Amino acid sequence: MNSTQSPLRQDGLSAPERANLLEQSAWSFSFERKDLLDLAEFLKGYSASKGDVICNEGDGESFMAIIIRGRLAVFKSAPDGTQPLVGHLGADKSFGEMSVVDREPRSAKVIADTDVRLLVMSRQEFDRLLDTQPRLACKFLTRIARLLSQRLRQTTGQLAEHLAERLA
Repeated sequence: MNSTQSPLRQDGLSAPERANLLEQSAWSFSFERKDLLDLAEFLKGYSASKGDVICNEGDGESFMAIIIRGRLAVFKSAPDGTQPLVGHLGADKSFGEMSVVDREPRSAKVIADTDVRLLVMSRQEFDRLLDTQPRLACKFLTRIARLLSQRLRQTTGQLAEHLAERLA
């Protein structure tokens, strides 16, 4: 991450401390303790303050983050140029998976609604995970695929409801 552009502050947690945070999160359901310790080597701990812009829609820098504490607001540009709020993300949720996997620019703006603590994996660390720990990378990618699938199902359901209301 480019610290000159980001309001995120690295918190200096050790890998075992990061593994402990992961273990206390919903992400632990997909991994054994050894996996969490190994995965923690590819994550860094960060914090941000209420109101900090974590990332902007269209940004090219890619990282994903798991929210350990706090709440984020997500905004998406509309055709009229506004950026309406599309949702909130709290503890145990994550964001940025798409940009790490597909290497495309950010699809939304994310702002800290409260003070937040995050575990962050940069694209470079994601690539290192793929190269050095293929079994763990496969488990990690499976977790990401499930998350993205759940989000797509939710969005499809919301779209169907919206279309039904418009046609009624």
